[in-house]
Amino acid sequence: MEFKFSKKEELLQWAVNDFAQRELATNKLDMLDHIPEEIIRKIGELGFFGMRIPEKYGGKPTTWVMIGILAEEMAKANISIANLIMVSYGVSISLSTNGTEEAKEEWLSKLAKGEKLGCISMTEPDSGSDVSSIQTKAIRKDDIYLLSGEKSMVSFGSQVDVALLFARTSIEKESNGVTAFLVPLNLPGVTKLPIIGMGLLPSRPASLVLNGVSIPVEYRIGQEGEGLHINRSMGLFSDLSRVLSGLISLGLAQTAMKSAIAYGKKRFAFGRPIVQFEAISEKIAEDATLIEAGRWLCYRALWLKDQNLPNTKEAAMCGWWCPKVAFQAIEDALLIHGHSGYSEDLPFQQMLRDVTAFEMMAGTEEILKLTVAQNVIGKAALPVNLTDHFD
Repeated sequence: MEFKFSKKEELLQWAVNDFAQRELATNKLDMLDHIPEEIIRKIGELGFFGMRIPEKYGGKPTTWVMIGILAEEMAKANISIANLIMVSYGVSISLSTNGTEEAKEEWLSKLAKGEKLGCISMTEPDSGSDVSSIQTKAIRKDDIYLLSGEKSMVSFGSQVDVALLFARTSIEKESNGVTAFLVPLNLPGVTKLPIIGMGLLPSRPASLVLNGVSIPVEYRIGQEGEGLHINRSMGLFSDLSRVLSGLISLGLAQTAMKSAIAYGKKRFAFGRPIVQFEAISEKIAEDATLIEAGRWLCYRALWLKDQNLPNTKEAAMCGWWCPKVAFQAIEDALLIHGHSGYSEDLPFQQMLRDVTAFEMMAGTEEILKLTVAQNVIGKAALPVNLTDHFD
């Protein structure tokens, strides 16, 4: 057992950090309502959108641990762009793994190069964690599906080109009635309604209203009724999404803690730097400990995934715990900066807004704790009506 990155992983860590600090950290991108196309182009040219995509489609082989490194290092500079990469993987890898050859040929190389961007469209006004209750319908007629319904709070929905969208192909409310589709968002019948959120401003979410949108059968991802399986594999509530949510949160927290340490060394009170006061140094020590523990929990989960070993329990732990650790570390950094930390002149108020999204993005804390409990205790820990959702 080794607790260190390989040479290849260390090289990737350096390369991503170098790019992120040069191109992302100094441009005030977190206050924009979109991600500039030039930034997306540069990320695509470096191959960061194409990791784990087959080389046939312009990608390159890599490990899941390396995907985590990419997410963490990007988040240190800009959490919204790290989130874009996470969401993009959900679309690209679902297409790569379960899509038809026609859809792969048309979309995968463009997604791998960042020429096209994807989003994941699952949540509805009355459906969140209970995915099987979605109401958006897909009715098949010959070689097309007609999609109708509304999706809400779709991250990057105002900007991206295509959605991995989940709809009901069975009238009955049952787990095997949900199917995944690749839905270009410029089709007739698709209406984007932008939403202004309190955080992750460049991700500019949107509601997507679908009114009889025609989708060829080749754009179905997997078979009918496999939508929940695909979502658990690579969607918003997948193990991967939960681990990456944890690492992205902790990446931002490391930046906040680094700022707090630098400020504490130069801010004097009663004739000495405030980091020499135990009240300050203990906060930093606690945050550093929890961040480090969270990071290695995340990387262990990704290592397990690389070994094709179960990692659902560890991923759920990452998903509920790491964003809370990050929130606390960022709040501590704000308080260490005193009244200036509470102003818009410094980024901590925006960091708190941003990281809050990750406390529910890959599943609520309550649902994730149920997942952990089911893996530790067994199904006896679950309410009877939820046992089918935690297989």
